[in-house]
Amino acid sequence: MPWSLMAQQGNRVLLETVNRRSFTLSGGFQLVVPQGEFSENYEGNPFGIYAALSLPIRNLPIEVGGGFVWNSLSSQSQSVSIQNTLVPTRDQGDLFVRGNAYTYQVHGRVRPLDGKLRPYGELFAGVRNFSVTSELQLDNVNQASGDLVERDFNFIAGWAVGLKYQLVPGIFLEARYDNQSGGEVTYIDTESVVIGNDGSFSYNTKNSETNQWAMSLGVAFSF
Repeated sequence: MPWSLMAQQGNRVLLETVNRRSFTLSGGFQLVVPQGEFSENYEGNPFGIYAALSLPIRNLPIEVGGGFVWNSLSSQSQSVSIQNTLVPTRDQGDLFVRGNAYTYQVHGRVRPLDGKLRPYGELFAGVRNFSVTSELQLDNVNQASGDLVERDFNFIAGWAVGLKYQLVPGIFLEARYDNQSGGEVTYIDTESVVIGNDGSFSYNTKNSETNQWAMSLGVAFSF
């Protein structure tokens, strides 16, 4: 518990507790609902995880911070048989083709209450990176080999509202809704991925704006 030194009388030191707002580290799961052009071009609901750090400004109900979100857009796999270049045999394994989105953002937050129930509103902006990767896992090789096949990024901005409920001192259940606007970007067409038995693969891409809603549920730690 923080303290402030108030006075000293002889050998006695008088202390008074200071009511300081705490910083928060949170994380959990997220489900995305594409909107507009994004919903017309992408079928499904990307899911993933999020993490965020929020720091108070002095003793004001205002916080600043940043966060990271990973969303899975697509994941396809196929058993393959690869010709070994060193010996005249074929190696067996699995080939994975994945489409992911990584978001890096900063935020400004207003959190008026500091009790067991802590609602907040937030404005945020950042960058989202869309990528396509391939990973080959052979049965007779312990380490998988991966390659970055394609990458594109766009800028995002939006607002969010959230609510934290104290479970025990210092630990909160957190629910959050994001309304996010994203610029035009190229990403994987989830219905077009084709993986051959020989380890070859192909896919198509789509291009659109990436507006979305996101619902998150997780745990927040207050320090």
